[in-house]
Amino acid sequence: MDNRGRTIRLKLTGKLMVVMAAILIFCQLLLSATHLYQSNLQLNKQHKARLDATIKTLAQSIAIDVWNFNPGSLEVLLGPHLTDPGIRKIEIIDAGENRLELPNQTLSGSSQDDAVIEKAIELTLGGQQTSVGQIRIYSSTDYIADELKQIMLRQTGEMVLLILILAAGLSLALSKLVLRPLRKLNAALTAAVNSKDGIVQNPLLGLEDEFEEVAVSISGLSGRLSGDIKTISEAKADLQQEKERTEQALNNLKQTQDALLQSEKQASLGSLVAGVAHEVNTPLGVVITSITCINDMVQQLLQDTEAGTLTKPQLVSQLDKLNEATHLIISNTSRASQLINNFKLLSQEQHGEAQRWFNLSNYIQDVVTSMQEQLNEHQIKLQLQLEPDIIISSMPGLYAQLVSSLLSNVMEHAFPKGQGGNCLLRLALRQNEVCLSCSDQGIGIAPELQKRVFDPFYTTKLGVGSSGLGMAIAYRIVKFNLQGDIQVHSVEQQGTTFDIRIPYHAAQFD
Repeated sequence: MDNRGRTIRLKLTGKLMVVMAAILIFCQLLLSATHLYQSNLQLNKQHKARLDATIKTLAQSIAIDVWNFNPGSLEVLLGPHLTDPGIRKIEIIDAGENRLELPNQTLSGSSQDDAVIEKAIELTLGGQQTSVGQIRIYSSTDYIADELKQIMLRQTGEMVLLILILAAGLSLALSKLVLRPLRKLNAALTAAVNSKDGIVQNPLLGLEDEFEEVAVSISGLSGRLSGDIKTISEAKADLQQEKERTEQALNNLKQTQDALLQSEKQASLGSLVAGVAHEVNTPLGVVITSITCINDMVQQLLQDTEAGTLTKPQLVSQLDKLNEATHLIISNTSRASQLINNFKLLSQEQHGEAQRWFNLSNYIQDVVTSMQEQLNEHQIKLQLQLEPDIIISSMPGLYAQLVSSLLSNVMEHAFPKGQGGNCLLRLALRQNEVCLSCSDQGIGIAPELQKRVFDPFYTTKLGVGSSGLGMAIAYRIVKFNLQGDIQVHSVEQQGTTFDIRIPYHAAQFD
């Protein structure tokens, strides 16, 4: 066993020894005190009894010698009594005041000086009442204290011997009954620590005592802990494998996401390029066709003029055709120019306009008034709910373009061709936000198409007058120029609402 285990056993033995020694000393001191008290009572009782017997004996034997006052005879009679350690001295006084003082020669002078009169009696002869003298006995109890000291020393020696005997017996008993089972149990625990399964084998089988019960409990507990540890280890291994699989799946998901994002970018770019090409090619094709027609008509006029066959009706007819072709060229070049301007609005930052304070409520009212003729042509009944006097610092042109895009979207897409409907435009200031919404009661937008509403050149009426840039421009103005947010909410055959929230103080632009 290692030094630590030996130290623990020594500490345990030492503690038990100290406790047992303290108990034994306390018990022995209690018994000694009781014995000393009883011995003191008994010695004092014997002391008084001896004094009473001595005074009684002397009163009967020395009366004649006192009457005759014979010192020699008195010394002989009193000598045997002066060997009693409780008698310090005896004093005889006759009727003539003659004194005889006989000290106890076996005692020290200090003991004689400290003596006190314990007994005194008048001496008479033959039953007469006349006193012939007096005898005084001086006593001391110092010898009782000496005897008690001797008793105490004897008991102390007995107590030390008893403690040593009990300590030896207790040490042997502890070693056999306590320390030996503990050593076996400690060895079993050490072996379990160094084993793979960690199970404690019961080393105390057959003892049939409390130590065996403890060993059985420890063995059962170690088995349970070993099973729990094994379960935890298996669960940890499973978790590690699951973690690795999750990380691998996450990496695969990121790669797939990156691939999808790249694919989406390519698709968006392709859609954007296709939209630009289609929208620009259409008016350019008309322009080229018209120019070709004009060139053919001019060549025909030149040939007829040179041949002298040109008549006035022919000239008028050709001029009408030239005028029609010219109008086509002008209208289609204007449309191409507008498409290019819209594309520039979509792709560039709108910081050209100076920022200033203005009344947004009145400004939107003016924009709606300027578009009222177009709304009437599309049979749109517009209702305004504008909170008055909302003063903001921003660029008015952005709000004009935003409102124009919202209302143009209603006119082009909210209702079937040739049919009008109701539209509501709201403006309010809520919690430091400018809230603008445009709601119609039209045909709505299919759920799968709502996520593409703000894509550039995405339209359900491609080639029939819609460029698909209106809501894309509105989205860019709100998100990037005004640092706001725009959301679309739509239910088919019930209508569509665009909700816009813009910070009350627009960003400052350099």
